[in-house]
Amino acid sequence: MSTVDRPEAPPPLERLRVLRNDEDRLAQEKRAIITEARRQDRSWAEIAEALGISKQAAWELYNADVRDILDRTSRASGLTEDEAMKLAVEEVAEVRRERRRRSAS
Repeated sequence: MSTVDRPEAPPPLERLRVLRNDEDRLAQEKRAIITEARRQDRSWAEIAEALGISKQAAWELYNADVRDILDRTSRASGLTEDEAMKLAVEEVAEVRRERRRRSAS
């Protein structure tokens, strides 16, 4: 009986790195689609149902980048958590004003 030569699988740690990168890309794609759904006035309940998660989990997934930015801003700037949150809220408000202005044009 002959054996079939199979290519050797990459080492487990390399496969884990690839998987992590794939998960990062998937998370980014989910956030982009959630953004599109929100622009189409879809509710958090609808988005959550489509993802098979709670409304809170959907909202947290959508806002993961904001939390990351807050953490980085706080560490890099020396701001307190409250100061960083205030800055982030101001930035989000400005982005929303800009979107509304563009939509009205």
